[in-house]
Amino acid sequence: TLYRKILVATDGSEQAINALEHAANFAQKWGALLTILSVVPPPTPMILGDVQFGRDFSLDLEKTFTAYHLGVLDEAKKTLKSKYPSIDVSTQLKKGTVALKIVEASEDENIDLIIIGSRGLSGFSCLLLGSISNYVVNHCKKPVLVVK
Repeated sequence: TLYRKILVATDGSEQAINALEHAANFAQKWGALLTILSVVPPPTPMILGDVQFGRDFSLDLEKTFTAYHLGVLDEAKKTLKSKYPSIDVSTQLKKGTVALKIVEASEDENIDLIIIGSRGLSGFSCLLLGSISNYVVNHCKKPVLVVK
């Protein structure tokens, strides 16, 4: 088959959930391995008025983001395994710049197809998947399916 390994990126947003559904359908149709990737973005320094939040706050924020993304992966895998019991699903958690980590994962894992939502969460997890999907499409050597 053309697509043996599919990578789907998720941040738990509605569009990412749509991307997961597409990815699961393709994986089932082609008998492909499906890897669900979630990326914890680096904590950005936050300044409110004259108060700057320091390193401890950033570490707490990173722990919160990490816990959130682990939950997203766990939920996605459970949902897909109950709806599509025949597909082979694995999960990956990476930390860093989201778009770069998606491209990196696609190359490291020798992925045949990447599926991502056109936009993700912009508030809580600080992801702007509009710019992320744009970056992945323009910098990845693999086929990319952007789901609305």
